[in-house]
Amino acid sequence: MNTNPCISVVMAVYNTAPYLEEAVNSILSQTRGDFEFIIVNDGSADGSGEILDNYSNMDHRIRVVHQENRGLPASLNRGIQLARGKYVARMDGDDISLPERLEKQVSFMGSNPDIGLCGTACRLFGDKSGVSWTMTDPEEIRCRMLFWPCVTHPTVMMRRDLILKHDLYYRTDFKQAEDYELWVRFSQVCKITNLPETLFLYRIRAKQATAAFEDDVARWSGKIQAGALRMLGIEPSDEEMELHLALHKSRFEKSRDFVERVEGWLCKIADANKVTRAFDEDTLAWVLCERWAAVCAGSNLGIWAWRRLKESKLYVPECNNSWPISYSSISYAGRVLSSMLGRSSSGRSFKRAIRSAVTRCAGGRA
Repeated sequence: MNTNPCISVVMAVYNTAPYLEEAVNSILSQTRGDFEFIIVNDGSADGSGEILDNYSNMDHRIRVVHQENRGLPASLNRGIQLARGKYVARMDGDDISLPERLEKQVSFMGSNPDIGLCGTACRLFGDKSGVSWTMTDPEEIRCRMLFWPCVTHPTVMMRRDLILKHDLYYRTDFKQAEDYELWVRFSQVCKITNLPETLFLYRIRAKQATAAFEDDVARWSGKIQAGALRMLGIEPSDEEMELHLALHKSRFEKSRDFVERVEGWLCKIADANKVTRAFDEDTLAWVLCERWAAVCAGSNLGIWAWRRLKESKLYVPECNNSWPISYSSISYAGRVLSSMLGRSSSGRSFKRAIRSAVTRCAGGRA
């Protein structure tokens, strides 16, 4: 047994027997092999424990811990407390890590000591398919965490010394969004990023694809966002949190009143940041403008919404001749603008026009 591994892979398992072998094999097949694989069986009753014991007998890198059901946050904390590696990598019992995942994350974090937490792009499969929208700029991620977690939970790799120094364990009172809450605390002590390469396959099961599940996650996310807003000196009212959760879920009312109330709320966030300087002002301005543009586009209020967008102080006319956010965000802004204009975003000429328009808004080069 390696008593000084570079990586501690931590996985909590609860009744994932149908997918477990595929998940475990994806870690054992990594191109970088100097890891320990700590698996906490959280009271499974479907044979998962027996599968894990068989694996631990075949590969000395696997350490299995059996316990009564305590929930995901408590199980992950136990695994992290047992970890001995320089890095702690997450894994789930129904997902798949692609072969070069650990190698590329370790290489990147070794070359970037200011990065304390690193996720990757991932592809969704199972009951829902698609590709994750991946942000890489650390300051953009910090700002966007006012609305979203920005990092896919089981893709992350974290520095263990930061966990120990700053007590960065999962809060066990969070039944959902425990990862989001932890990322916000990580963002206060280090930079967070994602590798843009798809290195992970993230399984969506039927329960996760339901509106009820999404609403439950949003409710817990709202608690986290309220805490993040307090960093700006804002104690949000119930009405303001309703608006904020609508921005989080991208569920917009199609009314002038809603658009006007959102504008007021986003302006309040921008004004508070000018006082507290909690976030980079230019990057936050871009993030708020993107949410503002999405609301105006989703209102279906035509030219009134277009004028309201451009006349608002949330509209970004310049940004010191620089790009403060990633190209993915600019591409999204282009899609929002094309929606408002009622035109297709396909075709090179229109894409050039959108990019030129967004560039002019940013005060950059066309």
